[in-house]
Amino acid sequence: MCYSICMALSFSQVQRVTQKQSLKLSQIQIQSLNLLSLNSADFRSEIYKEVEKNPALEITGDSIEDGIENVSKASGTLSDYTHISKAGKFEDDKSQAFQNVLEAQADDRESLSDHLEFQFNASKLTESQKKLGIKLIHNLNKDGFHILAPVSFLNLDENTAEDLELCLKTIQNLDPVGCCCTNIEESLLIQAKARELVPPAALFILETDLNFLYPPQPQKVLSKIKEYVVTENKKAFNTKDFSQAEKFSEADIEDAIAFIKTLDPKPARDYSQNENTFIVPEVYVEKIPLVTNPEKMDDAFINGTGEEAHSFVIRTAQGLIPDVVVSKEYIDLAKEKSLPEEQKKKLSESVTNAKQFIDIIKYREQSIMTAACAIVERQIEFFEKGPGHLVPLTQRELAPILEVTESTVSRMANNKYLQCEWGIFPLKYFFTTGVVQEKQKLPLDATSLDIENGVTITRGISQASLSSNETPDVVSKDKILFEMKKILEAQPAGAKKLSDQKLSDMLAERGIKVARRTIAKYRAQANIESSYNR
Repeated sequence: MCYSICMALSFSQVQRVTQKQSLKLSQIQIQSLNLLSLNSADFRSEIYKEVEKNPALEITGDSIEDGIENVSKASGTLSDYTHISKAGKFEDDKSQAFQNVLEAQADDRESLSDHLEFQFNASKLTESQKKLGIKLIHNLNKDGFHILAPVSFLNLDENTAEDLELCLKTIQNLDPVGCCCTNIEESLLIQAKARELVPPAALFILETDLNFLYPPQPQKVLSKIKEYVVTENKKAFNTKDFSQAEKFSEADIEDAIAFIKTLDPKPARDYSQNENTFIVPEVYVEKIPLVTNPEKMDDAFINGTGEEAHSFVIRTAQGLIPDVVVSKEYIDLAKEKSLPEEQKKKLSESVTNAKQFIDIIKYREQSIMTAACAIVERQIEFFEKGPGHLVPLTQRELAPILEVTESTVSRMANNKYLQCEWGIFPLKYFFTTGVVQEKQKLPLDATSLDIENGVTITRGISQASLSSNETPDVVSKDKILFEMKKILEAQPAGAKKLSDQKLSDMLAERGIKVARRTIAKYRAQANIESSYNR
């Protein structure tokens, strides 16, 4: 019975040959991708670990470990006739002893973040606004200024641009006044506005250009202000009123200088720094006048467009990564004929691994630089005009430019920061979604095209029409919200509240054609209430 069942089922073993495609990464590729995702601090640690593990690698220089380059202390005369000279051994010993005493004492002062956070929590703000404000407070350095650009902390799903501005103003006017600013100039201006009986000349200098005070001699300062006013009045597009500045006297400038001296350029100096924040930009973007002779430029640069365009020089941070080479002694030793074959093989493997690791270092630097250039070229309007001018850009779009996969772009942008005149931003800040503008009349069963997270969603439109050469214009969510904010802020207090359709119409007048339903969706995401509730 059992035998007959087995015969009926006819069990047998058959060998078949099949072809299947599979992608397997080599150990070098895996290591390259892992190191590409690290920030500069972690990457430095990995380099030192690799040097300890592989004796064929040698560090020839490290500016961070070596410290700041020695400044010449030879006797000389500065431009303001201050004489300097090298201190003797006795003075050096006294100075070092005093420094040792200072460093041995514990810093029991209240921290700046604790001091500001205690005051900020007492303010009458919503929970989401307080959450945003705490992030801004913990983003301050030891001088009380921003580390990352404040706009990079704005989550449009929880807060609006108005919330960010309210939090900044609230923190700036806490004790000590003038913290949570971009630089010294902004801090001094906020401190001045918080005072009573401020000299008009002091406000003019702080609002216009602090360089008027160099040198701080009333006659020269007044002369610079007069020259500036004359130059500005000659400009056809000037809309400022300089009638008050034209009447300034030397006595006014003396009062202004005396007042500005009472302000504190580093308002956080009396508080301890109990938090170590290590955010080092790996890419720097500098705005310079438009480059007309590219052959004279040694650095990578991108030219802007338009009548008042600038050029933007892109550099990677120097000195963050130690200089690593293959040890010449190991190379010579590997070629030694008298050594046993097994030992020569190990030496050759060490040299090969060292060369491959150096190639990985170069690959990482080249990838970050290429990506930064592509980002600046695509987001040139942002670097010209600042936040609110991003254009849609996804990691998928950047991948073919770098000739890598989308996941590699994500690794490259992870924990990397870029510094420009608008502040320090994570590289991922420049990747933003957008909405296709309504350029043609859609079928009745169609809706507008939304591009979210790099995925094109279509209804009622054939894929063939999308793949044609007539690619529809796309405007970023960042741009739409920026223009919406400008429209709402420009409305008078007693004016009729603007509906979503009215906002759509007004945006269309500004060249941004977005459907009413898209306005409603983004308005809700930005916590902007409807016209009825507003």
